[in-house]
Amino acid sequence: MIQHRQHRVYRFRLEPTTDQEAAFQRYAGARRWTWNWALYQKRAHYAATGTGLSEKELSARLTALKKEPDTAWLREIDSQLVQQALADLKTAFEAFFAQRARYPRFKSKKRDTARFRIPQRVTLADGSLTVPKIGRVKVRQSRAVDGTTKSATFKRDACGHWFVSLVAETEMAAVALPLPSEERTVGVDMGLKDAIVTSDGERVAAPRFYRAAQRKLRRAQRSMSRKVTGSNNRAKARATVARVHQKIVHGHVESPTDGQLMVPIRGEPADGSPSPAHAKAVPRQGELVLQGAGTGPSAL
Repeated sequence: MIQHRQHRVYRFRLEPTTDQEAAFQRYAGARRWTWNWALYQKRAHYAATGTGLSEKELSARLTALKKEPDTAWLREIDSQLVQQALADLKTAFEAFFAQRARYPRFKSKKRDTARFRIPQRVTLADGSLTVPKIGRVKVRQSRAVDGTTKSATFKRDACGHWFVSLVAETEMAAVALPLPSEERTVGVDMGLKDAIVTSDGERVAAPRFYRAAQRKLRRAQRSMSRKVTGSNNRAKARATVARVHQKIVHGHVESPTDGQLMVPIRGEPADGSPSPAHAKAVPRQGELVLQGAGTGPSAL
């Protein structure tokens, strides 16, 4: 039987302690510092010699920095994290030379989103995530992770919450899916007035989360516009606007149906057994869950 490798991404919210959150900030700062240092090294080498700086030489220079007194703090950072920053810069230059992106720029502490990536040695078990040199971090694991974890990307959103995106690799057998039964197949049209309209006439009204919070969002944006650009008060107001946006995105938590729009099941195989594509999308017989915008997995 032919096996195919498949990569899936799982995103979970983290609940770090105060010390762990400070460590995340240091990791994100180390990633930004490594990017800026490597970009400066490449530009200076090209200006002096007219040739590019090899990745091997750049990596050797970075390793030598750990022995210098001023940059000895790099030893406290995971080695794969800083090497990944060099790999990201290499990818950015490749995209530039292929005319897919502009020339790489230096990253600012204020403009750059706090994030970093560790390609290996990050494991998830028993509701906690093990991060090198940080330890076990509590995670809101909403579903099981299938396969082997290949990389982990950590990112802080505008509200200050940390999330992790895990890339897992699994092997799936190439099997033919059974054809759906025409009698139990229904067409679905998604619109603005009605979220869902089925071919048999059933309508599901749109929840209109944005309209419900539009007044609060308008007041928060007006307050932010009055603050001085670059001030701490503007940063606080920006966080307030971000929290209102987040509440709109997660509006399904406050909806009567908990963000789940129920419509008749469709596409069930003729023999009555759910196909692999529908197995996780059918929590109860006769219903298909369409997830609203939120942290849960989408059924579509």
